[in-house]
Parts: sequence; structure tokens; C-alpha cells
Amino acid sequence: MRMLKTTRLVMVLFLLLTTLPACRPTMPTGTLVYGIHTQPNTLNPLLAPDIVSRWAIELVFDGLVDVNERLDIVPALAQKWQVSPDGLTWSFDLRRGVRWHDGAPFTASDVQFTYEAIFDPAAKSTLPRSDYQTIAQIETPDDYTVRFVLKEQDASLISKLTLGIVPQHLLAGQDLSRSDFNRSPVGTGPFILQEWLSLQYLRFAANPAYFGGRPGLESLVWRIVPDTTALFIQLLAGEVDGALVESPEDAARLAAQGLKTYGVSGGNVQISLQLANELFQDVRVRRALALALDRPAIIAGLLSGQGTLSAGDILPTSWAYNPQAAELYPYDPAQARALLAQAGWQPGPDGLLTKDGRKLAFTLVTDAGNHLRQQIAVTVREQWRAIGVAVDLNFVERNTFVAEYVLKGKFQAALLQSSVRADPDLSRRFHSRSIQSGQNFLNYSNSTLDYLLDRALRLNTPAERAPLYRQAQLILAQDVPQINLFYPTVYYVFKADVQGLKPSAMSVFWNAQAWTR
Repeated sequence: MRMLKTTRLVMVLFLLLTTLPACRPTMPTGTLVYGIHTQPNTLNPLLAPDIVSRWAIELVFDGLVDVNERLDIVPALAQKWQVSPDGLTWSFDLRRGVRWHDGAPFTASDVQFTYEAIFDPAAKSTLPRSDYQTIAQIETPDDYTVRFVLKEQDASLISKLTLGIVPQHLLAGQDLSRSDFNRSPVGTGPFILQEWLSLQYLRFAANPAYFGGRPGLESLVWRIVPDTTALFIQLLAGEVDGALVESPEDAARLAAQGLKTYGVSGGNVQISLQLANELFQDVRVRRALALALDRPAIIAGLLSGQGTLSAGDILPTSWAYNPQAAELYPYDPAQARALLAQAGWQPGPDGLLTKDGRKLAFTLVTDAGNHLRQQIAVTVREQWRAIGVAVDLNFVERNTFVAEYVLKGKFQAALLQSSVRADPDLSRRFHSRSIQSGQNFLNYSNSTLDYLLDRALRLNTPAERAPLYRQAQLILAQDVPQINLFYPTVYYVFKADVQGLKPSAMSVFWNAQAWTR
């Protein structure tokens, strides 16, 4: 661990010498340059399962609702809504006078088109259909009213209506996967995409006709900086005005140089196990792998103590959180070896565990360029090797990692960070129906968990739903389809003159229209 930090310090010193003399490109007054580690896959809301694409889409598009810094649901294109007494009809009153960036009027037909496209095979949307499987039909009695009629109650529905609405007049009848719209979008949002130079930058200009008022910035530039060390140097040198920083040490160094840091709780950093792989089908193996990891030492050593043990994908700030789920796997390599022995794995001459002539060996994949994530992967490999498990590491470019490995389930084990959501519903990741229509890329199935998740969606209040989610978290912790590591504190770091920032655990861009400098 110390060698990794020393190597990185040498890299920092080298980059400091090579980047500080460079002249910063001249930017117009009112421009903010944001450094980001990868570019979006797409700017079409109907094709964007990855977090970076969703962040960019927030700038260009609006949903019916939005999520603020406290993860509360707030109005967006819908100014108000009501739910029928039986919970089966949700009626939304839309804002008047909203226009698309091309000047066309926004209407209820655009909302209907957007949500129906998710289920239209010809449209080829890649969104998880399981999120919207309770919708029976969508009605538009007039241009400013939308009704979602449900097959059954869904308490989480409102949290899923943050999806950016797309223009029917531009996308009707198109194969979305091939549309030029994906890189030249037209939305209703606070910013208009001006230019996208692949792997270099995206430039967004303020939308002067935005319904929420003209944004405080004239333009917002996303500069693509794939390497986190290079991004740290660019922040230090003033080449970028803001960025997400995962390393607490880097955030502290930047704060000491006068930059302002905003710490927020990050999503669950975890290791997903591919349960279609025979190696992981015995729960004793999965539990042993969890027991073999010294999570407190990882938090202390690599996060400078800025993290907490995780219980799963529900954050500790949620009303549904169950802290007991974080306590099931204390560091216990002796118990890990005992479980593996019970499962039939015995050490060979080289110390590696074998069973029926096969070694307990697999590949752990994660995203390249994220040095903290790579250090975690190296530490995990070392701790698993100590109990006789052989692990190869594979670092893959971020977009390829998400689109081709994670979402397609083409991995043995994957180190990643779960997305944060406003509602604690876990169906998208863990319900058995989501194996085919959601993001259950683990191929995990548990009928009791399915029942609890379904039942929780039929109840109305957090007080009614919370006990079911607490049970669900314990089941997931016991079954170990993923090994939960920690909730990190992540830092948004900006120059001190940038005002109006209110980062949330989901996004810093949700209120970008209010930023000024």
C-alpha cells in the first residue's frame, strides 16, 4: 500500500513539472471548466444507464420531477401532481410555455412518447424496463396533463420519473440506437449542447429561454481527463475549475491550496460476483471471500478513514437502512479458510486452493484510470491470496467496463460503485425479474427477497415499507451476491469563486442552472 502511494507521488511530481507551465486556454467570462474522467456514452435519456451520461443529460433535459441535495423529490416539468386514493392513477400538471431548444412547444405527448418508447422494441431503448413494469397505460387528456395508470401500486414510481423527457417531433419512428440525436440532443434543460469533440471536451451553452430562468453561467465545459492523477494536477494548476475527487488525501491537498471542497456520501463500493459462474454458486465460498477482506484496514489505509462499512446499496441516511447488514462479515481469515474447507477447497502444493482439479482462481475487473479503485483492487487481491485464492486483475476503460462488462454480466467479479437512488427500492438490481428486464447482472434470485420487494412497493408510507427493506438487506447480506465494502466520502472540489453549488449523493449537476462565478 505504501509503495502504491510512493509511486503515485512520483507521478504527481512529474505531471506537476510538465503541466504547470502550460497556458490555460482562454475561456469566455462566465465559463466553468469541469474535469471529468470519461465522456458520456450518449446524450439520449432513453439509452443512458451509466452515471456519467446521466449527469450530462441533466444539463440538457428535464424530467417530470427532479431530486434535490437532500434526495427529496421536487417539481421539474411537472409543477404539481396527485395520486388517486387507490394508488393506481398518478396525474401530473405540466408547466405551460416550456419549449424545446429548437423552439417547438413541449406538451404531454412528449411525456407519453418518452415512456412508451421504453417498451417499444423498434425504439431500442436500453433502460431497465423493470423500473416501469407497473405502468398499464399513459393518458394525455390535454396538452398539459399526463396520467400514469398502474396495474398495481408502486410507491417508488415518482422517484423514477426523473427520466429526461425527449421530443416526439424529432424521435418518433426512429431507431434510437442509430440516431444522430444521441450526440446532438435537443432538450428543454438549462443548457444546450454546442460542441462535442470525442475524448476531449463537451461544451454546453446557457439556454436563455429556460423555464427556470437563464442559468448563471454562460457556458459549461466538460474536459475529459481519463487519469485521476492528471485531473488532480489540472485542479492544482487551475486548468479546470471543478471536479469530483475520490481520494481524501487529494481533496485535503486541494483545500490547502484554497479550493473549496464539498464532501458527500458516495454510493456503495462493492464487488459483484457473477452467480452464473460455478465458482460462486456455493454461498460458503461467497461468505468466505467476504470474511477474508479487512474492510476497516482498507478504509483506514486507502481512504484516510473517510468512509464507513457498507450494508448494501441503501445509504445510511435512508429511512430504510439496516446497520445490522454491515456487521455480518468482520475480518476473519481463519473462518474464511474453514468455510472454504467445508465447501471442499483444499490447499495445493503452491498454497492455492483446489477442488476436483480446479483452482479457486478468477479475474477481478474494474475501471482503468481511477487510481484509488485500482489500489483497492490490488489490496483485495493480496488479502484473497492470503487464504489461497488466486485473482488476476483487469483494468478496463470506464465506458467499456460499464457497457460491455458490467451491464452485460460479462465478468467473474467486478469492483464497482453502486448508483445512489432517491427511493430504497432494490428491485432493479436484485429482483429475479430484473435478470431479463433490469440490471440484475449478477443473475441472483431469491423468492423471499422478491416477495419483500414487491410487497414494499404496495405500501404507502416509509414507516410501513422500512421493515421490509431491512429484512431485504439482511437476506442480501446473508446470500452475498455482492461483497459490500464501504460507503466513501467523495469530494466535489471547485475554485472558491464558484457559487450556488449544492452537491447531492446522486449528482452535483442537478442545480447547475443556479451556479455563478
